[in-house]
Amino acid sequence: MADASSAIQGRRLNPMRNPDSIPWDQLPGLSAALGTGAALLGVSNDLLEVLRRRGEPEHWCAWLTESSRRELLDQLGRHENFQITLQLGENTGPDSALPPLWLACDGHWMPDTACHFCHFADATSIEQARVDAQTLIERIRLIFKHLPVMVAHFGPPPHGLCEFANQPFAELFGHSEQSIIGVPSLDRIFEGARGTLAPFLREALMQRAPVTFPFGLHSAKGHRVQLEVTVIPWQSSAAADDGQGFSFLITDITERHKAELARRESEDRLSRFMNASEEGVLFHRDGLITDANPAASLLLETPLHELLGRPVLELIAPEFRARASHAMASGADASHESEIFNRHGQRIPVEIIGRSMMRNGERLRMAVVRDIRDRREAQARIHELIEGLRSEKDRAEAADRAKSVFLAAASHDLRQPIHALSLFLTALRSMSQAPRLRSADLAELCQRMQASLDGLGQLLNMLLDVSRLDANAVQVEPAPTSAQRLLEELDQDFHQIAGDKGLQLHVASSRLWVDTDPTVLRRILTNLVSNAVRYTSRGRVLIGCRPRGHEVEFQVWDSGIGIPTAQREAIFEEFFQIGQTTAARHESHGLGLGLSIVKRSALLLHATLNLRSTPGRGSMFSIRVPRCPPPPHSAATAKEPAFARSAARLGVLVIDDDQQVLAAMRSVLGVWGHRVFCATSPDEAVVMAISHANDIDLLISDYRLGGNVTAIDTIHAVHACLPCPVPTYIFTGDTSPQRIHEAAELGFPLLHKPIDARALRSILEQ
Repeated sequence: MADASSAIQGRRLNPMRNPDSIPWDQLPGLSAALGTGAALLGVSNDLLEVLRRRGEPEHWCAWLTESSRRELLDQLGRHENFQITLQLGENTGPDSALPPLWLACDGHWMPDTACHFCHFADATSIEQARVDAQTLIERIRLIFKHLPVMVAHFGPPPHGLCEFANQPFAELFGHSEQSIIGVPSLDRIFEGARGTLAPFLREALMQRAPVTFPFGLHSAKGHRVQLEVTVIPWQSSAAADDGQGFSFLITDITERHKAELARRESEDRLSRFMNASEEGVLFHRDGLITDANPAASLLLETPLHELLGRPVLELIAPEFRARASHAMASGADASHESEIFNRHGQRIPVEIIGRSMMRNGERLRMAVVRDIRDRREAQARIHELIEGLRSEKDRAEAADRAKSVFLAAASHDLRQPIHALSLFLTALRSMSQAPRLRSADLAELCQRMQASLDGLGQLLNMLLDVSRLDANAVQVEPAPTSAQRLLEELDQDFHQIAGDKGLQLHVASSRLWVDTDPTVLRRILTNLVSNAVRYTSRGRVLIGCRPRGHEVEFQVWDSGIGIPTAQREAIFEEFFQIGQTTAARHESHGLGLGLSIVKRSALLLHATLNLRSTPGRGSMFSIRVPRCPPPPHSAATAKEPAFARSAARLGVLVIDDDQQVLAAMRSVLGVWGHRVFCATSPDEAVVMAISHANDIDLLISDYRLGGNVTAIDTIHAVHACLPCPVPTYIFTGDTSPQRIHEAAELGFPLLHKPIDARALRSILEQ
């Protein structure tokens, strides 16, 4: 590569191209003569020095940027004057790196020499400022473009043309950044809103300060938007009013406006809820009550003005304050049961539900206070019900276990008299085959058979009593009753039994009268005396009564085994029996139902039942019933009728599906001198009623007549065949409560098998 300075020096001495008339070495400033292709025909020393500092390329145009080189070559080819700015790019010189250089080039076409005479001026500072300003403007434009705020500037009145607007502002009104420039503000951009904007513009002009106001409009896309507009007035000179312009800063607050409306609606709903809610609501800040609804005031029985400013913890019972304080300090939503004090210091069980919420733009803690007194009472009732069910379950399980024991005992006690009767019948057959039969032996055998039957009857009657009580079929009919008669009946029933056991039975006489149901009271006393005889192995049993104010107390004393204190409640439960005693060697223990019947029967009479006992020495049971004066004409004690032939001869229709029962009834009634008509079915009964309509004076029917047939329809059918109504009795061996209840509804007297001979004789004599 040739030396640049030598090439330049050689070209400047060429007389054909650069006349000697131009003194280049003396020419000040930066000058050069440029020929075709930007060839240097002449150059001043100052320009030569500038070029030399940037290096020595093959052609000086290599220092120019590509755009500057093309522009220079284009102007040189036109043979006319020109003014352009050339940029020498950044490069490395002999000493150090050189920054870019801008040269303002003023070119003049010289026709005589066929070249351009160019004068250069250093415009680096101007161009660098222009580039920096352009860069800054572009950056500002980008900033405004991406700002969430819409920005625009409009010139002074009267036209107020848009001079600048960022993209969000332009798009709001359906323009681009370019198309909005020059558009009048009030006439085109804010068209239709002049009346709304004008007062704010005047205010900004008068105050010469920014004015901010809310503004709503429909955007170019048709959406309703809420805006916050700030108008900033500008003026070029304080004295020149016509130099003013406006800048608009607009923020889209549509979502904020919606949120504010939603917040207000929420607060309105909350206020309505607080006023209408039946649950107390307290607002508090820093532990002090700031507001309360009417329900809270009503619950606490305290007016609102007395609640405001009070610490929340003052209302809470001391044992619950630590938990409430922790919940308030944590700020978390929580729910717990507690107790609060009302105005009078009374405790109220409540459920407190803590929440954090915004109210009137302020974050507060809210406590919903729910009265749970009803819930507590319901829980107590449920707990009581559960305990009751558990108790009933335990009792049912105990009863089930007791029934298992009862079934074993009942099986034994029912089999014993039947077994004895079987043996007595065998002995009776043997005696009938003997050549001679002693009447004394036959009487003794009959007496023992009767004793076995009596024992069996007592067991069955006890089961019947329980069934009648379960069926609520026992009707209490109070009447004046002679205490002496009751005592005599007890003496008759138990004197022989006590004597057979070697016991002394003492029955005290009495002239007292009581107002009670004699049948129920007799059943109670019978069970008490039966137990006394059963569980007394030696000594005596005492029965009597004493006046106690307006009552009479019947007492049964014994010198038996006694009752331990721990068992004095249990003995009145069904199927409960005290442990094995010597009584088992003489008679059955019974079924464990006697005292249960006594207790339930005493409740029917509303009578007081008492017990005193010493284990190993004996017991005393007593019952108190109302006392009354004797009636004016008290009937004498009826004597037991003899089982001789009846004086009146009756016609009796007996209906029973059991042939053995019919045969027995035919024998007994026939021996007593009555005519007996037997039927095993309803059809036979109707036939008998039609055939002997005038001969039938009494009707006796079993309740069950085989299958699902009962005495109900049969009795009605028989009565329809008779010329007049006849006394009717129903016999049954069914002891279930349901059957007893059904039979009682028929309205006919009901007797349970086995029928005592005296009861049967009483029916016939009535």
